[in-house]
Amino acid sequence: MGSKYSCSDFELYTRKIKDYTLLTPDDELDLARKYKQGSVTAGQTIITSNLRFVVKIAQSYFRLGYGPLEIIQEGNMGLVKALTRFNPEMGVRFICYAIWWIKAYIRNFIHKSYQVHTGRLTHAKGLISLDCSLSGGDSEGNDECLIDHVLYQGPDQDDCYAQKERQEYLMKLLASDPPILSKREVFIIEKRFFNDPPSTLKDIATEIGITRERVRQIEVRSLKRMRDAIEKEQELLSIDVLQRNDYPMRKKRI
Repeated sequence: MGSKYSCSDFELYTRKIKDYTLLTPDDELDLARKYKQGSVTAGQTIITSNLRFVVKIAQSYFRLGYGPLEIIQEGNMGLVKALTRFNPEMGVRFICYAIWWIKAYIRNFIHKSYQVHTGRLTHAKGLISLDCSLSGGDSEGNDECLIDHVLYQGPDQDDCYAQKERQEYLMKLLASDPPILSKREVFIIEKRFFNDPPSTLKDIATEIGITRERVRQIEVRSLKRMRDAIEKEQELLSIDVLQRNDYPMRKKRI
């Protein structure tokens, strides 16, 4: 898999981004608030100060055959996306929040790159042209075409990919070993949040023979355990990224 980037390009890039100063927690909080108020310069400062962390996260994907800067570029796009979604009042460092977006963009790039492109379809039979007319036209001679009905108007690709990644992550969490939830708790969570349409508390209560209120209590308890497990995992991941840098986490305000 070829790349237009050389090792020297990567080395030059990593040396260049070391010129950007890391932000203190207070400086980052101040800049994040200014960015939310419309300061583009504040946002650029946050991005440039975190570029070296994108490199660290991206390194685990270098072995897949892509050029380092190709992977890093996708990670940087995830970093920018994270900035647009970041709430400075959450009480965590920006990079701790951005880690997920950086990885999501890199994985999405790799996934799209692996898709098979079959080229021209001149050999296929029975294909319908997207610009074919669906009717004889209106009184003004305007034809209604198939393409008018297939334009995508749903969530953008990033949001779709993010939703898919979150669902896969939560399913793995439910199946973790050692388990964080009992079989009954997993059953209730799956029925409530992964069924389409979701089951009601009453439906689940009838199915497993307990009261509706008891189902609600189990759901609340199970969600808290899941949140605790996610926070613990993210904390460990953040420490791994930040452990060799003077980049302390900000304590959450109570």
